[in-house]
Amino acid sequence: MQRRATGLLLAAAALWGLARWARHSHPAWAWVGAFAEAALVGGLADWFAVTALFRHPLGLPIWHTAIIPARKDDIARNVGEFVETHLLTPQALAQEVAEGDLAARLAEALQQPATARQLAGWLLQAAPGLLDSLDDDQLSAWLAEAVQAELNRLDAPGLGLRVLQRLASEQQHQRVLDAVARALQRYLEDPEHLPAVTDFIARALNLDHPLYRSVIKTAAPRATQAIAQQLGLLHDSPDHPWRPRLDEWVTQWLAELPEHPGWQVRLEHWRHDGLASPTAQAWLIRLWPRLKARLHAALQAQGSAQAPHPLADALTARVQGLGLRLQTEDELRRSINAALAAALAGLVQRHRGAAARFLETQLARWSPTEMSDKVEQAIGRDLQFIRINGTLVGGLVGLLLHALNAL
Repeated sequence: MQRRATGLLLAAAALWGLARWARHSHPAWAWVGAFAEAALVGGLADWFAVTALFRHPLGLPIWHTAIIPARKDDIARNVGEFVETHLLTPQALAQEVAEGDLAARLAEALQQPATARQLAGWLLQAAPGLLDSLDDDQLSAWLAEAVQAELNRLDAPGLGLRVLQRLASEQQHQRVLDAVARALQRYLEDPEHLPAVTDFIARALNLDHPLYRSVIKTAAPRATQAIAQQLGLLHDSPDHPWRPRLDEWVTQWLAELPEHPGWQVRLEHWRHDGLASPTAQAWLIRLWPRLKARLHAALQAQGSAQAPHPLADALTARVQGLGLRLQTEDELRRSINAALAAALAGLVQRHRGAAARFLETQLARWSPTEMSDKVEQAIGRDLQFIRINGTLVGGLVGLLLHALNAL
């Protein structure tokens, strides 16, 4: 493009010379000469102006030429100040985030299967290193305190009552009755336990006289056998009359339990003493190491092309679900955009001075010639179009002036 601009300037000079030589042969050559002369002047003037920005025209050290090389440091400083003052501003970035709706773009990207799988893969690769970089002692203490605080906030009486009500609704008390009945039946049916049963009856009835003990010893086998038979019948009979009575008793007991002050106090004491015990404290402290070990085991599972990582599909689905949620929940998108805008604004406010100084330093490291060449290359063809336009516009102005002189 530079050759074209120079060629046009030379053509204007040649045309001017031709018009001067043939000016007496025809009146039209006067018009041609006026055009060529003004075009030559305009082209030379714009050539000088363009060249003076980057170097000395014809190598002559004329004042106020080679402006960019001479003022390289000033340009670097002014560019840095301009970027800091007008470009890297919190207001500009906040407006860009608001207009660009970054959360919506993020939602769209996260829903793409390829993007979600790639992000899931990155997370799976980065997770082990991230886990190892954490402070285990600090996390163990934090998790133990958090879990203990949550357990302390639990409504222990209410939770205990709901558990008992659930067990009663599932007839668990009947299963307990069956287990107790079967155990007592087997105990009483074992002859080895007969002396202990006889001694228990005597002490329960407070009968220490040898005669009474002899009577009890004689009657105990039949009594224990009869009781064992009844216990077996209770165990084997779902319709045993004792069972409805047990249901009624359990129902009444559960209804009265919330009003019993001792129940709530005992549960609170059990919880407090249990959580304060060394066993519970050791269990709480071991929560994070156990959780970390499980996470490492899950993350270290090997995948293949035929069978991907066991967590890959689940994590990919989570990523896509997050994208769908971002797309459908306007309030969530607004909050994320606001958070991004605030974070970027704070980041820019803290570091825009450093960014401007970095830019200024990098520009100042260029030599004057390097600065001039890079700026000229960046502007490109437009510099030569300035020369071409100057030549053509100058010629047209020359025609106009010649026409005014001819009036």
